[in-house]
Amino acid sequence: MKSTHSQIIQQAQDFTRSVLEQDSSGHDWWHILRVTRIARILAYLEDANVYICELSALLHDVADEKLNESKEAGYERVQHWLKQAGVEASDQELVLEIISTMSFSGGTGSAMRTLEGRIVQDADRLDAIGVIGIARTFAYSGWKGQSMYDPFIPLREHMTREEYRKGQSTAINHFYEKLLKLKDKMNTESARLLADGKHQSLELFLQLFDKEWAMGNEAYLHESPMHRRNVSRVHIAFDDSTAGSLKMMLRSKPGEIVVTLGDNLMVGPLPKDHDFSRSFSTRNKWFQERYSIAYADDRKLTMLQAAFDWLTWPQQLKEVPCLVWAGDSASEQLGLRRLLSLIPDHLDVRLVNATSIHRQQDPNSWYRGTFEMTSDKLQNVLDTAEQVPLSPQDQAGYRADWQRLVNDDGFLRVLQAGVLRTVPESYYDAGILQAAYRLEARHGFFKKSARIIGEVIGMGDLTVSDSFIEYRVRHLIQKGALTYNGELTAMRNYSVSLVDASTPEEQWSNEQRLAKAVKVKTLLHELMEINHVERGLMEEIRQLDAESLGLSVSFNQEALKSSIQSQIDGLLSSYQHHQEQRVSLMGSLERLLTQIDETGPKE
Repeated sequence: MKSTHSQIIQQAQDFTRSVLEQDSSGHDWWHILRVTRIARILAYLEDANVYICELSALLHDVADEKLNESKEAGYERVQHWLKQAGVEASDQELVLEIISTMSFSGGTGSAMRTLEGRIVQDADRLDAIGVIGIARTFAYSGWKGQSMYDPFIPLREHMTREEYRKGQSTAINHFYEKLLKLKDKMNTESARLLADGKHQSLELFLQLFDKEWAMGNEAYLHESPMHRRNVSRVHIAFDDSTAGSLKMMLRSKPGEIVVTLGDNLMVGPLPKDHDFSRSFSTRNKWFQERYSIAYADDRKLTMLQAAFDWLTWPQQLKEVPCLVWAGDSASEQLGLRRLLSLIPDHLDVRLVNATSIHRQQDPNSWYRGTFEMTSDKLQNVLDTAEQVPLSPQDQAGYRADWQRLVNDDGFLRVLQAGVLRTVPESYYDAGILQAAYRLEARHGFFKKSARIIGEVIGMGDLTVSDSFIEYRVRHLIQKGALTYNGELTAMRNYSVSLVDASTPEEQWSNEQRLAKAVKVKTLLHELMEINHVERGLMEEIRQLDAESLGLSVSFNQEALKSSIQSQIDGLLSSYQHHQEQRVSLMGSLERLLTQIDETGPKE
């Protein structure tokens, strides 16, 4: 760069800073400096005139009509400075052309004629998007006296230059009216690549803003910044995993949204919606008393967010067609029943049991709940299955079933043969003890609690949470069926082993008795398997004789054949006695199990 150019750039910096240093509209000196730095790098990358790019970037907002009495006044101000600074006439023309045509102008601005103009425009637009662009938007709206967001101020889809400058809008509207359009208006390849990540920041911010606007909002469908009363159908999910897959599936259908009604109702006291405050407190206390202190705040937050959703969404859902995704899991089926109890006689609510439909289509594939299915699987279900509205009679049946479960006043519910049943909290205890035995957490050998819990959940068709199973592990420790080492603060911090009760049988706790029964059942099962395998093996040996081995006749071979036959005969003779002893032992173990069961306390 020539020395005169360097001097002019320095003078331009001083001039612009003196004009814009106190600006509070988002067009301050630091905005100018960021745009200039980006323009300089783009000029190097695109082989453009760096001097013209820098000079134009430094002066572009000095002439902006937003910051002057008029566009003409701003233009004349820059023109006067260029002459005074001694900028060559040809360069003056280029700079003035760039700063007079680079404005967005409501999307009606002219295309930039020069490469330098395209670069400066790209640099300015890059600073208008991304996280800094978000901050500048709110600074500008506040400076202009606009509200952050008003759901009753409509978006302006098409604007004249005058409407863009002086029409009524909001900060959030500005994202849709301008900022989200800038990515596709970049001129250079370098700027287009840089714009992608910044554009994603805008989209993420709008999603989070919309989510927070929905919190506690019983009028969200009418006020949503993202949907603007344009919701054609609501998909209901009962967990975040299902909701995520549904959102991916519906990306090309902006009129359809996903609502998550969480809070796994499989465990704990069921909420009584007619007395929500008291039942919420009771449910929260139940978890506090039983669950580990690890992640207690996260658990409370999850319950709080679910409470917000259950208190605000049902009334709104009566207004729109609903598609409820409830598969063959207790948590989803419970959510379905609670929802239908809160939106009685909905005119257009449909049920999709994706797990059942998929199993009919592919009997070799099985899912424990909708939450295990990917978006493409859910799309296939949606495309192939008939969506029949739930009749008033169907809805009444689900409501009655919900009331039955509430009246049970229990703390654990499972799905058995398609029917929801309230069961004792100890329902999974035998499975926990069996998992400990299977993983050889016995005879003084310890296994991590998390490993035992993973085995229980992984080996069964369970949709119960690992937190509940961990609560039962600690209960079994407390009752003397398991022992542990480590700290009981979280499942990863301790290990467990089965305990052989040394106390007299009449003093056994129910859990110790259960541990004994599990041990006997497991031994009996293993003996039965060994017996079955051995019987088949011995039958094969019984049909074997030395002659059938095909040994050639010779002195040595004859001796070997005689030895093998003798060994076969001896084994068959001893096996009969061994099998009789095993069968007798299995009978004794069966009688012992009966005795343990008959003498043990009942829940």
